[in-house]
Amino acid sequence: MTRTSVIVPVYNVAAYLPACLDSLLAQTDPDFEIVAVNDGSTDGSADILFQYADRDKRVRIISKRNGGLSDARNAGIAQARGRYIACVDSDDLVREDFLASLVKQLEETGSQIAVSDMEYFCEDGHTSASSGGDFTVSDVRRNPQLIAINNSACNKLYQKELFAGLQFPVGRYYEDLALIPILLYRAERVCKVPAPLYRYRQRSGSIAHTASPKIFDIYDAIDDVVDYVRSHGNEPAVLTELYHLYIVHGLDLTTLRIRDFDDRSLRASYLRQNMARLRQSYPDFEKDSACRKAPFRKKILFHLLKEDKMEQVLKIYDR
Repeated sequence: MTRTSVIVPVYNVAAYLPACLDSLLAQTDPDFEIVAVNDGSTDGSADILFQYADRDKRVRIISKRNGGLSDARNAGIAQARGRYIACVDSDDLVREDFLASLVKQLEETGSQIAVSDMEYFCEDGHTSASSGGDFTVSDVRRNPQLIAINNSACNKLYQKELFAGLQFPVGRYYEDLALIPILLYRAERVCKVPAPLYRYRQRSGSIAHTASPKIFDIYDAIDDVVDYVRSHGNEPAVLTELYHLYIVHGLDLTTLRIRDFDDRSLRASYLRQNMARLRQSYPDFEKDSACRKAPFRKKILFHLLKEDKMEQVLKIYDR
């Protein structure tokens, strides 16, 4: 049995795909397969996949009609042969010890998920670090904050059994936020490799900078996790950590994304929609400690948002 299945969704990434596959095939741990899911590519990505599959039997191709990132990941996981699952996006890179380090830590600690730090890199050569969380070995019941660590699907290695009955939500943004905290909650033990094993490419035109009502899918993602915890344990300390996400991702980060819209005429309307959506999911958001303990400037902005003073908020942002 193959030890690890690396799920790589592929859609029109011909410019980046060879580098991604090369970084995977250079892994020091040889016991893995690449499950490359061609999600209806039209740019030559499929030809690249078949060239690699002809050269290396570890590359296995699944071809399907375009359904988006979540649908492609779900298809790959469903056909994975490995005991462990890794998710790698087809425009990103991994260090050569990505799999070896995560497998070793997972097996030595008897964990169900292994996590690494990440490195963000831009086309201009700029890089920045992103932590996978400050812990060694833990679990969500003993350490409720663990459920809210870096929610990327890609800087982690999972026991395949954790996905039983679960899928990435299809057709929605923020698919990682909707599922990864649930997997962390399911795991009896989570371990950490304190090294940036995963390299995440920052490309222009990402959803974080695009005006779309789908930015409010972030509330559906958090709602999904809250509902799961309520029905599978309902631990108050865990729910408290999840409620903080409404402040961090909804009130704060979504507001900042709206600030950066190219069409400035949309911003006030989107800010109002965001506050309405926040109140719908978390009516008591003002009482949350993440809101009450925010820096003074953010407290002012949060108060103005609550009072529907959107033009004043935008003037502060545009200074």
